[in-house]
Amino acid sequence: MESCSPILRLDSLTVKYGSFTALHSFSAQFQGGALGLLGPNGAGKSTLLRSVLGLVQPASGKGMSMGLDIEKGGSKLRARIGYMPEQDCFIDGMSGVRALAHLAEICGFQAEDAMLRAHDVLHFVGLGEERYREVSNYSVGMRQRYKLAAALVHDPDVLFLDEPTNGLDPRGRARMLELIDRVRREHGIHLILASHLLPDVEQLCDEVWVLSGGVLKQSGTIANLTAAARGACRLQTVTEKTETIGNAAEGSGIQALPGNYAGELLLSRLDGIVSPLEIFKIASECNAPVLSLKPAARTLEDAFLEALEQD
Repeated sequence: MESCSPILRLDSLTVKYGSFTALHSFSAQFQGGALGLLGPNGAGKSTLLRSVLGLVQPASGKGMSMGLDIEKGGSKLRARIGYMPEQDCFIDGMSGVRALAHLAEICGFQAEDAMLRAHDVLHFVGLGEERYREVSNYSVGMRQRYKLAAALVHDPDVLFLDEPTNGLDPRGRARMLELIDRVRREHGIHLILASHLLPDVEQLCDEVWVLSGGVLKQSGTIANLTAAARGACRLQTVTEKTETIGNAAEGSGIQALPGNYAGELLLSRLDGIVSPLEIFKIASECNAPVLSLKPAARTLEDAFLEALEQD
């Protein structure tokens, strides 16, 4: 994989279903690691994944994944992506191992190698003892693990997971999250996880994109979005003074990062709390108005709700 190519880059991507716009001029970049797509049902998470896979054609804009154009990459791009859809997907009447071997053959494996690969992947997801049962007879939890195995059978570079813990009981959910974590840690596969369950994203991901109504509401690392747990705050000033205050804050040992909106700064210290008095003093010295000063989100849920509340 080209080290300089981001896993995913979208530039003003718009996707429509008839007159309904599912993604509105969506622009964002994911360099690699583990990305969480957060949003309520209908936010556009599944559409985004399907667009990258070439299953849905954009109305306008463009996207690149691992150096390949998502509209032109076709099978070459899909060969590098493992996709675990939200809905069940299996061939009725086939056993788990036969169905997976069939998928591996479609991906280019020779028959004998495909069967060996199917056995290996089913053992990895904990279905080794059930590999000769028909997939249609699997429980909900087993079918979810089968879908994960199907997404991994061709050894992809990146894994798309659409609501992977959907319908699972607490034990099954914990097992699925552990498997996904192992995929990343032990095999170095990048993850893009679409979910409305914040704890799943917080456990597995490094950064998030928050979607609502097909619009990107907020993006950033989980560490930055939950910075208030370390005494951070969000400052809103006039746009033309943002850089001045940021430089002054850095000179006082305060990390100043751009916020998601014009005139916003995220101010934090690695070794302590940012005092509001410090910020007012810095702003005064910079002749800059403080339009608002509030704690940054304390949890990912706080950040999520804050993003959804923005107009």
